[in-house]
Amino acid sequence: MSTRLLFLLLGTLLALPVLGSACQDTAGNGRDRLDGGSVNASLVAEPTTAVVGSPIRFDAGGSTDSADTEARFSDSLFTNFEWDFGDEETFEGESFYVDHTYADPGEYTARVLVSEGDENDSAEVTVTVTHPPPAVVEVDVSGDDKAVIGEWISLEGRSFREENTPEVDFDGVPAPNVEYESDLRFWVQVPPRVPSGWATIHIDFPDEDEGDTSFDVWVTRYGLATDVWRGVSYIVEFGSGREAWPISQSLELPNAAVARISGDGSFALIGDARFQSALTPSVVVVDMTADHHPVVTADLTDLGFGPLFDIAIAADEPIAVVTDAVGFVVLDLTDPVNPEPMGDYETYQFADMAPTAVALSPDGTRMAVLSTFNDRVRFYSITPTGPIYETDYVMVGPNTQDMAVNREQDLLYVLGGGGEGAIPPDFSLGNSTVTVLDFSGFPAENIYAEGTYLSLGDGVPIPIEMAVSPDGNAWITTLDQNFGGLMGAFEDIGANPGDIGAWEDLLAVLGGIGFGSAVPVTGLLSSSAETGTPIFSPYGFQAGIDVRFDEEMYVATAIGLGTTIEFLNGDELIHLSLDIDYGVVITDNVSGELTVYPQYSEAVVSYIDFVLNYDVAPLTTLILPPYAFGDVAIQP
Repeated sequence: MSTRLLFLLLGTLLALPVLGSACQDTAGNGRDRLDGGSVNASLVAEPTTAVVGSPIRFDAGGSTDSADTEARFSDSLFTNFEWDFGDEETFEGESFYVDHTYADPGEYTARVLVSEGDENDSAEVTVTVTHPPPAVVEVDVSGDDKAVIGEWISLEGRSFREENTPEVDFDGVPAPNVEYESDLRFWVQVPPRVPSGWATIHIDFPDEDEGDTSFDVWVTRYGLATDVWRGVSYIVEFGSGREAWPISQSLELPNAAVARISGDGSFALIGDARFQSALTPSVVVVDMTADHHPVVTADLTDLGFGPLFDIAIAADEPIAVVTDAVGFVVLDLTDPVNPEPMGDYETYQFADMAPTAVALSPDGTRMAVLSTFNDRVRFYSITPTGPIYETDYVMVGPNTQDMAVNREQDLLYVLGGGGEGAIPPDFSLGNSTVTVLDFSGFPAENIYAEGTYLSLGDGVPIPIEMAVSPDGNAWITTLDQNFGGLMGAFEDIGANPGDIGAWEDLLAVLGGIGFGSAVPVTGLLSSSAETGTPIFSPYGFQAGIDVRFDEEMYVATAIGLGTTIEFLNGDELIHLSLDIDYGVVITDNVSGELTVYPQYSEAVVSYIDFVLNYDVAPLTTLILPPYAFGDVAIQP
């Protein structure tokens, strides 16, 4: 080789490093590939936000090997990918991508380690995992398409979670009880104080606004009106606004008299409350939320000794008291069909009790009992192991006969005046009173000072029964002044049933407005009781009464008189009957319109084809103690 050629080869070799430094990495990493490049890891996630159970694809395909070839290409030199998903789950393989699902919500940092032989590098990405949004598909109100007050209805859908239990309201009235069953169902109890008719259920989930929705449902409210003589409880159904009517079904219950409905409206207790020989208290449980109409679900026995006098149910707790002439039993009605006595049967310690009325405080911790003969209210503390007598008592107005609880203010109203329930009865006119007691205080006391009661004057001549509205007003049924004229006409007919003049006198009395009314009483919380305009039931009187929570309607039992008279040739009597009619009164308090729905008629005296017949049994049961003329209870 010539010397010139040797120098040319050496020059070329010396120039190679200079040429190599000028040939840069096309990926822009500034490394000389001819000296051996570095591994660069890259990681992306798609999507970066997902719901639990949905896959996220982690892609390291943008990683580059020493030859600057991306991992996604088949000639890539990468040999291994190690994955750590940040949830204690890992994976290793040759693929540059992997799909992963997360079981729990949260923020996770996923990492990948890419390897080319002994060379490796890592990259990471953060993803957010959330719960899938809940979706309510429908509201199931069961077979009758009615959401009854107190009924448990279901929200059907998907992606429900217990920790994401929604707030539910019915036209703004919160549902206090919402329970999770599964990811497909929540249970909601229809709350009290929801107006009847169409209502919009608003469903609000805590997780931002996801899943919030609303549905329209028909809300039904029921009332029960007992007919003591027939052994029947009639069922009243409330519709939209001020619509209500008795339905065709009724509950056949021997000696049904006292009716009480639980504070949530889900069940009722109906007791006999009639004087009969060897009678033991008979109480049934009524499911107010059963499909189509209320039904009897249990018969409670061994509750004491007869006769049953009264029943009370606490407004806010499943606690009830059943009283008779000599004692009482306290019941835990957490499961109404299988009640548990709270302690043993308790015998009254006083001979003056004659407890024709009993009441429970809203929280069920205190019981009030009328001491009828000396116009006192005595108290018992209700404990899990049984009742404890409190030594204090409160004097109330004379001739006490009935009590009602105002659950909103925790007050006890005591009605005096000697009508139904008073022992002995007092048919003097104009001596009705109301005493208002603080039911929450220990000891309980008269809110207007000891011995103070509010006189109702002539506005409530002979009181029968009282109901209290949430606003603190009272509704009292009463016999009117012309009741005396009615009794005089009866006496004349009794002396000479064939005396046409006596019958004409009776018709004249019946031709008036009536001899019994329901009277609204306001101002009881301001010590200035005022009686409003009485609402009369024609040809009769009203007895048991309850007022709807908004005070726009009331329901009462009605007892009236009906007559049929036919003459031959204008002057010869051929057909005559005097009937006692039993029915239900439904009143629109806003318009004052009263409707009587007759349910049963029973002849007292009949004169047919010149034969005179008597049946004094209906009158006898009317005038014998304990004067239980029927009772009414409306779902709250």
